[in-house]
Amino acid sequence: MKRLLIAVLTAFISCAAVAAGRVELGLRDTRFIYATWNINHHFNIGLEHSVYSEKFKLQHIRIAAAYHTSIKDLSIECKPYFGTVYNGDYYDLGAQITAGYRIAGRLTLEATVNPHYDSGYEYKTCWRAGATCRIWRELSAVAQYSTIPEYRQSEKRVRVGLRFDTERLWIMPLLSISVASGQSKSPRVAVSMGWRI
Repeated sequence: MKRLLIAVLTAFISCAAVAAGRVELGLRDTRFIYATWNINHHFNIGLEHSVYSEKFKLQHIRIAAAYHTSIKDLSIECKPYFGTVYNGDYYDLGAQITAGYRIAGRLTLEATVNPHYDSGYEYKTCWRAGATCRIWRELSAVAQYSTIPEYRQSEKRVRVGLRFDTERLWIMPLLSISVASGQSKSPRVAVSMGWRI
């Protein structure tokens, strides 16, 4: 019943969003595919699904809603979410509250606070701070420090890379490196992208 409800909800949102022409399809951190429907200039809802190399019952699905606004060079977004795995082993919920401030046209500073609850790892307040500097038209350099989970557990990671932006497509490959003692030191490549239909 759960799968049928999710399939019907996904189909309904997809059809309505494509008809309205305000959809973004994409990939987050190499591990999650998503579809977002922009209801209007300030609100959107989205559905995200993992692409782990695991059985289907261990895949993660998340639904989120977001409100965003801009005041001159300041942008603010609040995105509450709820997610679970199909077999019910754990669930997570929280919100990402992000503020970005553009300085002198090229440089943008950004900070995110993420109150996050995972039923297996309990509550943790995570955060991310970083900067994006436009190098040339569609190309920007990105640097971030983050404790927001890339998978499930919070880790202290530095993420550096590039962001390519066009009118309808953006791609952001990042090298993610752990900086905390006692954590795995293996770097990860985290690719995110979005295609606006």
